[in-house]
Amino acid sequence: MMKLTLLGTGCPSIDYKRCGASNLVSTKKTKILIDCGSGVTQRLNQSKNSSADIDALLLTHLHTDHVIDLYQLIISSWHSDRDSIWKIYGPKGTKKFVDKIFSAWKIERQLRISYEKRKSTNALKYKVYELKKNGSIKINDIKIKYFEVDHKPVPYAYGFSFYNNKKKLTISGDTRPCESLMQNAQNSDVLLHEVFIEYEMNKTSKLRTKKTLHNVKEYHTPSNLVGKVAKLSNCKELVLTHFVPTRFNASKLKKIVKKDFGKDPIIGEDLLTISI
Repeated sequence: MMKLTLLGTGCPSIDYKRCGASNLVSTKKTKILIDCGSGVTQRLNQSKNSSADIDALLLTHLHTDHVIDLYQLIISSWHSDRDSIWKIYGPKGTKKFVDKIFSAWKIERQLRISYEKRKSTNALKYKVYELKKNGSIKINDIKIKYFEVDHKPVPYAYGFSFYNNKKKLTISGDTRPCESLMQNAQNSDVLLHEVFIEYEMNKTSKLRTKKTLHNVKEYHTPSNLVGKVAKLSNCKELVLTHFVPTRFNASKLKKIVKKDFGKDPIIGEDLLTISI
């Protein structure tokens, strides 16, 4: 059985109830982490999982709210007795990104390695695989298809479909409504999709202008369209995540999405686990 655990359902805005974007797809044999936003290691711990046991890390794109805790994830795995190198799959630019993070922490890391005398430093090593436009990966008993989505002006952003035991889970990543996502999500048992709740995001602030609100909405999927996306994808269940903003009227959101999807969506919460 494949399981989806929502580790972080938030967005760049800070909310202790919703950590940064991250999800865990798992079976008895395999654990795959998708994104590593703020708080990912704490949520792994809360869900009785460990960074030491992750078979692969997949990155949808290189926005901070999806990758800010990458080094914390890796260093914590070493402190948790991980003895295997990290396999990291991400968009073009991922290797340079990870290399620079490791370079920034090189002196501190070398001091720890030298002084703490642990038996292995494999957990502090990594292999980066940069994704093509679309393709597939096999990790133990889970097959993964990756595909580009439209999160422009971000140049490279991906969604993922996971297959195990004749079940299919699709994770949208960050995207505006796009044909690629709907085609690849076809007949999914579960579609985990981001949502921009436009009726909650109508106020400017000291730094947030009308243009800001317009532009943020433009590269996400608004709540008045996400139900249509799910309907066209013919998915069995729709789970919403990456809420912008993080606080909202859940019953109103359900009603709006149900009108287009035809049934209630699941409002994602941190640590929610769904069997697929």
